[in-house]
Amino acid sequence: QHPCSIVPNRGSIMARLVLAVALVSLLCLPGLAQPAPAPADSTEQDDDSTQPAEKEATPAPKPSKEELAKQALSRATEARKEALEHADDAIKKLKAFVHLFDDHADAKTAAAGIEESAQKDVEKSADDAENTFQSRLGTLAKSGSSGDSKAVAAAAKKANRAAKEVEHSAGDDKAKAMRELRKHIQKAKKEEAHTLARKAREGARAAVKAAHTLERAERHAGVKEDSYERELDHNARIGEGMEDQAKDLQDKADDKIEKYFDTLEGRSEPLEDDAREEAAKHLAEERGAVRGATKQAGEEAEKVRMAAKKAAAEAKAEAKASKGKEASDAAEPTESAQKAKDDTKAADGASPDGANAGGASAGGDASTSGSSPTAFAAAARPVPLVGAAGLLVFAAWAVAFPAALRMRPTVREAPLLG
Repeated sequence: QHPCSIVPNRGSIMARLVLAVALVSLLCLPGLAQPAPAPADSTEQDDDSTQPAEKEATPAPKPSKEELAKQALSRATEARKEALEHADDAIKKLKAFVHLFDDHADAKTAAAGIEESAQKDVEKSADDAENTFQSRLGTLAKSGSSGDSKAVAAAAKKANRAAKEVEHSAGDDKAKAMRELRKHIQKAKKEEAHTLARKAREGARAAVKAAHTLERAERHAGVKEDSYERELDHNARIGEGMEDQAKDLQDKADDKIEKYFDTLEGRSEPLEDDAREEAAKHLAEERGAVRGATKQAGEEAEKVRMAAKKAAAEAKAEAKASKGKEASDAAEPTESAQKAKDDTKAADGASPDGANAGGASAGGDASTSGSSPTAFAAAARPVPLVGAAGLLVFAAWAVAFPAALRMRPTVREAPLLG
């Protein structure tokens, strides 16, 4: 070999190979450790969204016992504060409600409002009663046309009853509605006072409960015992005082409500009396209308009865006259037949007979003159005179008439020859 030529050593070759592998690994491994490149259309938000996931993956450190105690203490302090504010709020509302009944000056206005509401409540029934009365008054006015006094009296009774219903609706019903409305409002106000007092008591109890919770939180948080016990006593006294105050305010509200509604009743009673008085006046007017209608209907019924009675009398007289005429017409043939019979008998008595003919002719004048008592009486009836002469003539005629009747000749019929 040439002295200047270099002959490679085996050890140097191995070293070179190791160095080459190390270089290749240094060049290739950083590329493998990097993430795959994002697609061309992906946005930067995808890269940002992956960062919180990497942060969440890191577990948060667990709070210590002291930190938990402090957090509980903070929550308890806030809860106690809210409970006290809530209880104080309820107490203030209850106080404001109680003060509403301090001034009774508006009782008159309240009474007028109650009267107006009561009037609306009874308005329909009053209108119905008035319509019924007008209808029955019209019936009463027409009842006289029947001529029945009993029908007139019955219609008048119904009209008076309807007038009383009108008075009852406008007076008693309205006053009753005012009383019931006043009692309803009073009951509602008492219930409202009790509700506010209950909420105030509940708020006070919640404040006491929150104080005990705060005391436990302070003890766990390491607050000194005398400190949290002193604060517990203070907070408990505040809550218990609020509860007692709520009870006192409820009693006070009940008393003030009673006094206020006593005043309201005093303002309402004159209005109730006015309503009754007005209804009584209206009743008097309606009963006057009923009396007038009753009188008019009675007069009309009397006229109808008299007209009917007169018509009946006229019909009866006409029927009687017609019956008398019929009787006289029937009697005329009978008298004619009797006259014919008498003529036949006279003809039979004047038939030719020797002994009787002379006697008949001799005493014809006497038989003719005394054959009939009626004819004799007619001939002997004196003419009435005035004074004592007339009486004497009448007495003489009365004595002579019976004697003449006894002395008249008896006319015997001749026996019939066989």
